[in-house]
Amino acid sequence: MPPPRPQNKAAITNTYSGFACVGGVGLAYGALEPAFLHDVAPVAVATRSSDQPNIQPVTGTPVDLLNAGRRAKRVLLLQGPVGPFFSELHTSLLASGCSVTRVVFNAGDKFFAGQPDCVHFSGTLVQWDSWLRFKLGSNSFDAIVLFGSSRPLHKVARYLAALFNVDVISLEEGYLRSGFVSCELGGNNQHSPLINWTAGSAASDTAASELEPVKLKSSFMTMSMWGTAYYLSRDLLSDPIAEDLFHRPRERVLSLSVGWCAHMARRAVSRVLEAPLKRKLHRNPGYIIVPLQVSHDSQIQKASRGWTGTKLIDACLTALARSHPQQTVVFKLHPLERGNRKIKRLIHQRARALGLSRTQFKILHTGRIGDLTAQSSGMIIINSTSAFSALHHGVPLLVLGDAVFRHDAIVTVGENQSDITDFFKTRRAKSPQKVAEFFNAVKAQSLIPGDFYVSAGRSVAIKNILRKLDDLPVARSVTGEIAT
Repeated sequence: MPPPRPQNKAAITNTYSGFACVGGVGLAYGALEPAFLHDVAPVAVATRSSDQPNIQPVTGTPVDLLNAGRRAKRVLLLQGPVGPFFSELHTSLLASGCSVTRVVFNAGDKFFAGQPDCVHFSGTLVQWDSWLRFKLGSNSFDAIVLFGSSRPLHKVARYLAALFNVDVISLEEGYLRSGFVSCELGGNNQHSPLINWTAGSAASDTAASELEPVKLKSSFMTMSMWGTAYYLSRDLLSDPIAEDLFHRPRERVLSLSVGWCAHMARRAVSRVLEAPLKRKLHRNPGYIIVPLQVSHDSQIQKASRGWTGTKLIDACLTALARSHPQQTVVFKLHPLERGNRKIKRLIHQRARALGLSRTQFKILHTGRIGDLTAQSSGMIIINSTSAFSALHHGVPLLVLGDAVFRHDAIVTVGENQSDITDFFKTRRAKSPQKVAEFFNAVKAQSLIPGDFYVSAGRSVAIKNILRKLDDLPVARSVTGEIAT
């Protein structure tokens, strides 16, 4: 039985397009916070107070269909990837007989919402906790679908879903790219059920081992285009109060536009200028590759065990200075990091301070991570999914942060500078059999074929998400780490 719905302390009313809100007291992160708990009710009343969250049904209502004599699944859609993917998922869920409520939180969400029957939430994180607590306490939903389990509003949703025994399907970019997306129960990355994987814990899944990705053209340009449209809409048109729920800080439009144009231009130039270096690396394998991550990545902010890109660069260069003079390190810059010029300058400054020559380290803006990894003798990461490339190619791997693959059976687990220095001196790949077992577990539990951006891939991913929803109820895996 779910916990009882919170008792209302007072009726605080506000009229929004002929609808009213009922107020109460909400709990956020387990602490008492003064807030209003709102639900949409079809009555018109007098208005009061402008500081309450604005929760508006745009137009229409969710359908409630019966499917083969069963009550239709009631699905709550929160934020999705940039682009039309969640709008198309919304349409497909309705067509399959589900009752769907889509919540949009800012102008970027609304820009891609598509379906008219959405709820617009505008309020603080505390008020979001209160509204969702009320809805889940009223037994309004059977499942929640979201993208990015570490976003502030999604952390609240996952916590409350666990409290009220509501399933959560959490989507993310695929651990194995491209042609796969991550689709997990409870959360992704450090919140994934794979965190509890142990070698030999389950028999090999033959069906999972045969799961193949969808063959698609690169979605990078499409994702970049939609990302630009999303963040420009969000930052220009959202109400100020909506900023409390942003998972990335607001940026000035001019600097954002100029920054991205300059970044893409530099990448285009680098693709040409770096071609000779990539050929040279191919002829001279054995380097250690260090894939850097986007500085604002939630994985760096929430699951890095204190490591940052700057600390990783410093530690690797320090280890290089103490290692064999013939050892080479290749720093692979992230394609979505607009601060790569500063990072490149930092690497050169730190290398000079340590007395390293330019022959001992290389910096790449471009290049396929799989090709670069295959020619390397080791990889060092915080928690980048580039790790899967190292595992695939049987390359020794040092992992410093929390991640689904931080298991001693398949990687070298590191904590500090000493571990990096030791890895430079001696490194070895783990058991191929255990790595294969882990890959089967990833495919069985966490991946579905498809893509969030390319049209053909979106349709495949949506079909697989519908299958996953149809298989519910399933075991929950969310833990009470909401406060971390």
